[in-house]
Amino acid sequence: MSVWLWIALPLLFLVGLFVSALKDTKQIEKNVKKNRDKMKLRDWEEEEKRNKDDWGVPPGKYHPDDEKKNGDKGAGN
Repeated sequence: MSVWLWIALPLLFLVGLFVSALKDTKQIEKNVKKNRDKMKLRDWEEEEKRNKDDWGVPPGKYHPDDEKKNGDKGAGN
């Protein structure tokens, strides 16, 4: 009998967590459907086109070794 408790109680706990998660997702889906017009939805393909990986320096233009050759000691001059 004790062995069954050690097996059944953790399984019941896991099943309870799973059912709770399903209920939460269904509630979230209802809220999203209800409030969809209030949300600012983005087209992610447009966002990717607009926000390229632009770090301000064109590739191949900046070499930190060049500063050492010119005698510069950094940006604090």
